[in-house]
Amino acid sequence: MRRFLIGNFVVVSLAVAPIAAYAQASIAGSVRDNSGAVMPGVTVEASSPALIEKTRSVVTSGTGQYAIVDLRPGTYSVTFTLPGFNTVRREGIELTGNFVASVSVEMRVGAVAETVTVSGEAPIVDVTNSRRQQTISGEVIATIPSSRQYFGLTTLVPALNIQGNDIGGASGPIFSVFQTHGGRRNEGQVLVDGLSMGFQGMGVSFYVPEVGTAQEVTFSLSGGLGEAPTGGPQMNIVPRTGGNTFSGSLFVTGANGALQGDNITQEIRDAGLTGRNELKKLWEVNPALGGPIRQDRLWFYGTFRHQGNRQLVAGMFENRNAGDPTKWTYDPDPSRQAIDDGTWKNGSLRLTWQATPRNKFNVWWDEQTVCQHCVAGGSRTGLVFAGGIQSPEAHGRTEGFPARMAQATWSSPASNRLLFEASLGLGPDLQFGGLQKNSYDKTLIRVTDQGGSIPNLAYRAAFWSRPRGLTRVAQGSLSYVTGSHNAKFGGRYHYNDSLGVNFYNDSQLSYTFLNGSPTQLTMFGNHDVRQLVTQGMASLYAQDQWTRGRLTLQGGVRFEHLSAEFPDQQIGPNLYIPTAIRFPARDSGVGVKDIMPRVGAAYDLFGNGRTAVKVFIGRYVTPTNSGEAYAGGQNPVNRVVTMTNRAWTDGNRNFVPDCDLLNPALNGECGPWSNQNFGKEVFTTTYDPDLLTGWNKREYSWDLTTTVSQQLAPRVSVELSYARRVWGNFQVTDNRAVGPADFDPFTIVAPADQRLPDGGGYSLQFYDVKPAKFGQFDNFITFSDNYGKQIYHFNGIDVNVNARFPFALTLTGGFSTGNMTEDDCEVGESVPEIYIPPGGGGTLPAVQSTAQWSRTYCHRESGYLTSVKGLATYTVPKVDVLISGTFQSKPYVGANFPNVASQSIPANSVTPNGVIAPSLGRPLAGGVPVIVLGLVQPGDKYGDRLNQVDLRFGKVLRFGSTRTLVALDLFNAFNTNTTDVYQTVYGPTYLNPASIMAARLAKISAQFDF
Repeated sequence: MRRFLIGNFVVVSLAVAPIAAYAQASIAGSVRDNSGAVMPGVTVEASSPALIEKTRSVVTSGTGQYAIVDLRPGTYSVTFTLPGFNTVRREGIELTGNFVASVSVEMRVGAVAETVTVSGEAPIVDVTNSRRQQTISGEVIATIPSSRQYFGLTTLVPALNIQGNDIGGASGPIFSVFQTHGGRRNEGQVLVDGLSMGFQGMGVSFYVPEVGTAQEVTFSLSGGLGEAPTGGPQMNIVPRTGGNTFSGSLFVTGANGALQGDNITQEIRDAGLTGRNELKKLWEVNPALGGPIRQDRLWFYGTFRHQGNRQLVAGMFENRNAGDPTKWTYDPDPSRQAIDDGTWKNGSLRLTWQATPRNKFNVWWDEQTVCQHCVAGGSRTGLVFAGGIQSPEAHGRTEGFPARMAQATWSSPASNRLLFEASLGLGPDLQFGGLQKNSYDKTLIRVTDQGGSIPNLAYRAAFWSRPRGLTRVAQGSLSYVTGSHNAKFGGRYHYNDSLGVNFYNDSQLSYTFLNGSPTQLTMFGNHDVRQLVTQGMASLYAQDQWTRGRLTLQGGVRFEHLSAEFPDQQIGPNLYIPTAIRFPARDSGVGVKDIMPRVGAAYDLFGNGRTAVKVFIGRYVTPTNSGEAYAGGQNPVNRVVTMTNRAWTDGNRNFVPDCDLLNPALNGECGPWSNQNFGKEVFTTTYDPDLLTGWNKREYSWDLTTTVSQQLAPRVSVELSYARRVWGNFQVTDNRAVGPADFDPFTIVAPADQRLPDGGGYSLQFYDVKPAKFGQFDNFITFSDNYGKQIYHFNGIDVNVNARFPFALTLTGGFSTGNMTEDDCEVGESVPEIYIPPGGGGTLPAVQSTAQWSRTYCHRESGYLTSVKGLATYTVPKVDVLISGTFQSKPYVGANFPNVASQSIPANSVTPNGVIAPSLGRPLAGGVPVIVLGLVQPGDKYGDRLNQVDLRFGKVLRFGSTRTLVALDLFNAFNTNTTDVYQTVYGPTYLNPASIMAARLAKISAQFDF
């Protein structure tokens, strides 16, 4: 195993992966004489202050074509020279992201000293690249009202579906995922200069990237060739790199409660939300400085950032009973609303060294410290990094130190046709989780009450954890560019080293109550168990772009291989696993390999560079990480059952389970273990060997995109795109210890209630495992195709308009609409337990639902959900007054996991045994007193649309070579109060707001540039 990993590393290092693959703009075109004949041998030189080496040059091919690749964002001049012909220069070519600017010229015989400067419109339509992208420049970022957080920019891209809803960054730089076109949760990836900041292979992480000092931010939405690891969106933050003159900036902003309005109405108070997400204070200080260490040879750029927030938590109050071992209820103190907190500090330094005319190096280091919920905490919505609805004393610390990113890169245009690139990335290296928060956490038992005024509230004590992860990435590429061809070959090796460890309390128990009465307890056997895994992800790719006249064809193929292994590990000894279970070091047995072809075409419809028709289709595997099936899922420590529930009737109300907890059977006050394999050295979950080895076994999608791009006027373009995505290789978990005949049906009638679809009153059938089979599990994970057809696909349309006028006006916006369809009806006929949570003998994942589904929910559709977003920025000439704004109108996003269920609103009914038994003909198995049932078909019910307008008014002050922008930002300018999180437990509080959009917030900021 290790020999294979090392071998892959060496191969990739020698083959040399795409460090700038996510930030490579190009200039390409053809050269002809005044008779129309092609001109080979013309020297084409691109120059820009953005290049430390000042210029890059190539020579036209035998067909008169050229391409200059690997150009940083900036404004370029292009010069064409050939002895005996006049020199031609094109100026003002603006490059952003992966844009390919088409610049073709005509040369005529003339004096060598004669230079003709050709004026023309800067290309705004990419007529050669089938990849879709959207770019936000650093200048625009500095002028729009923004939180200066990465998720504040993702919310402005129409095609992106975003987790959560933040107003003005009041919640701090929080962890936020994003997808496009129905994509999976890990698809949206944030990169810094091409290096992923995703934790252990995920799309994002606890690491906080800087966007306020970025040169630009580019979103690649679809159409990636062999170099692209995912079909989902990639957000690449292109940092500044210093220059030949010293320059810098200082940004400061702040706000407090006096600058926030009040948007709670009496109707909202009557619905139970008596407190709001009210800001106490926030701040950010962000200086940056760059310049030459040696002119045209060595540049530096450094930043420091200190930011934080303190915010009242809507509807959550301090618990009067916190820390009192004699009290078992949450008693809110309305005079002490919960305050959540966060503090972030980071410093970074980037060095750019032009060692020789053909060898350039970049070195970057970013060190961060983070502490969230360290002073207080609390969550009414559960939409926090640690997850869960929690009172302040139950909300554990989330610390990050170190949180580190580092990168070293090398690029070398070895000749006019050959470009070498290579990089080594360190990070993100993260130690997160948090130490024990309260002095009583080890002695008090945590309680979750499914009823009460705040359903599913956890209180009394916090859990804690100290996981860490280390990531190393080596990548490189070789590009061969002739003008008509642009070929690229490269590879990448991604290494993850992960540790997971959780801590509970001295009793290693937690309790579940219903309206203050115990119903269930949970036993934990993984207290202080170290879960270790190392993972290797190797990839190689090849791609080519071929231009013939107005047609450009693109093709690529990507190969990926996964592997993992585990060191020595053990479980126990502890209270419930008294004899240690030891596992010697072993290989995971994973050896999956994938081949992914991708092809595209772009056609310059009229030959004038203003209209492009594009089509692209490609196969992409769903991104994986060290915690999923191909790594952590094979870890023997994770495959032993180390947690089990058991029903509990506390007849004497002493809040002590009067039973033998080590006895798995019904005894005393306790029902049987919900999983009879708890603490045993057996693997309750096994994998089909066909999943873990061989070719093309991972979940994948085929992505089809067709696009028309049109220049409407100089610097104004519109893009219309249709997207279809179809997924395959679905996995299903079959509990082989039970079959369809081992479940007894029962029927309930949904209450007559206008809050339910069609006013309620409909009948739903559910299932309960037979008592003889309760707690028996033999989960087998295999392909769903072994049981029947499964469907997950997306169809949608995007429209984007981009306008950059020369008179300081920028407009960008559009809309995106699409429908997700899921169907597993055939699979559910053979494996009905996929609609039942594990507590009932089923295998329904918690990310789908914590409530049992009726089998009629097997076909689910989202309907066409539409987002409309845009931004505008304008500086009034002469008076230097800035006016800008952003607009968002988006559908309710729910928990934003990649499925219809989590993005719609459920109605989870906590149904007692007495209601079910008459139809079931017996009590619920295992002595379970209540069961949670889903009363609403996923996709049937959505919340109100979220509409938000943010405005900025600023004044630019100029003194000599300095520029200062003083601005007032108004976030949620119209003070809307739409519910963004709903109560989903069916009962009197169902659909009441758990959170509303934060009230209008004013922030004062100043940015000084020199």
